Amino acid sequence: MAEGQPTNLTEATNAAEYVQALIDNAARRRLPDLFSSPHPDAIYHVPDRSGVSIIVLPTTALRDEQLVDLMKYRLAQYLAVGFVDPEMIYEARMEHEPRAGILPNDIHVIAGSVETGEVLCYATLESPPDAPPGTTLRDRERPPFPVERVHGWGVYNRLRILPDLPISKLRELGRFVKNQRLHTFDELGARSVVEVGIALFRCLSGPLRLETDAIIGDLEEGVAKQNLDFFHVPMIVIHGTVPYQEEASYFFPRYQDCVVYPFAALATDISHLMIARLAAIEEALEQPGKRGLLALFALKRETSETTSTLEPPEGLAALVDAPVPEQGGRMVERRVILDLADRLRQTDLLGDLSVPEAAVLGTFMQRVSFAPGDVIVRQGDLSDSLYLIEAGGATVQVRNAGGDVISVAQLEPGDYFGEIALLTGDPRNADVVADEPTTVLQLTREAFTQYLSHAVDVESQLTRTALHRSRDTARKTQPGPPQ
Repeated sequence: MAEGQPTNLTEATNAAEYVQALIDNAARRRLPDLFSSPHPDAIYHVPDRSGVSIIVLPTTALRDEQLVDLMKYRLAQYLAVGFVDPEMIYEARMEHEPRAGILPNDIHVIAGSVETGEVLCYATLESPPDAPPGTTLRDRERPPFPVERVHGWGVYNRLRILPDLPISKLRELGRFVKNQRLHTFDELGARSVVEVGIALFRCLSGPLRLETDAIIGDLEEGVAKQNLDFFHVPMIVIHGTVPYQEEASYFFPRYQDCVVYPFAALATDISHLMIARLAAIEEALEQPGKRGLLALFALKRETSETTSTLEPPEGLAALVDAPVPEQGGRMVERRVILDLADRLRQTDLLGDLSVPEAAVLGTFMQRVSFAPGDVIVRQGDLSDSLYLIEAGGATVQVRNAGGDVISVAQLEPGDYFGEIALLTGDPRNADVVADEPTTVLQLTREAFTQYLSHAVDVESQLTRTALHRSRDTARKTQPGPPQ
């Protein structure tokens, strides 16, 4: 420790000192009793494989002091990699993660040193939120999973199978942390990460198979996904989201500074497709010392082309799979995007889109302003866009065969127009004139075809509107009875 640096939390006079003391204190924690003897409530246990012990336990099987030590370990690793706000931790004098975030039925996967009891790697399978029996991801009035609080309701709704599973049989994989004080190529550190993965997938295909249909969560593709790819997990990653975390959250830095995507994996995929892979990895782990590491590195070169059963036959829709450059933007910019998404979802046309779909779609819409009396679209012009009124109002006018101009509709915020020409490719059948200062959101035909072609609900709504408006316009523009 550097000269003059505090040795305990009470001596720390600034955030940097406090964080360093937290990390140092967590590094001194030892949990030998977790690893040294069989536990009656263990879901999975490997006492000693080349110096690493692994145990899987529900929260109820951990003593209070063990849970606190694990929460201190987790917080220290988050601080070490910059996932949490050190100033916030210091101001709150937080010494460990809040216990309120741990539920009785959470599953804890813990790898440690057989010799010292030091925690080497850790992950959880978090319990689903409480909800009435039969509740699925499609239900809007339900408590969200943590991943949904960040990425938005409906993020998994375009996948196969998953949206219709009861949420009581879903678990969120989270809190995956490894001991940051260990060198990248430290033997125990490298082995422990693999052991945690083995334990997770053995449990999902074994003791947890009847109560867990799928796992969900979010990850950084450059780190966590590579770890899961090593196991050849048939999973699906959703790129089309705009993650948001309040600045008041101590996890704000993770979502501000990292590009993070939701993922999902079906338990039956894990059970059916990973048996041989898990056996090969365990065979490598059984080899002692550097031979084991070399065997693991050799396995890393092997890849799998197996796709997840959750993936639709035609692949992920463009709106679901489109990476959004704004995901790496500041939270205040993301908030603007999400506020627009909320307004889009309040319209009849786009109300069935998920939060992330509406957010992504909004980034492909161009905002255009018009003064009172401006013609937004002109009858007879070729169509290339759909328009949605964001603010202001407009009148739809049609020139009949006799040259008379007839007003057939008034448009307000949330209304849209241009759907008939967009669907048919015919010229515009009406003028739309701004009544007041008006702002519209323009979606080009190209963007519509690319990003909404999968949304049957949107196209059905457009078709219904087009038919209704065509009939209404024809009725209002028919010549009156002879005088």
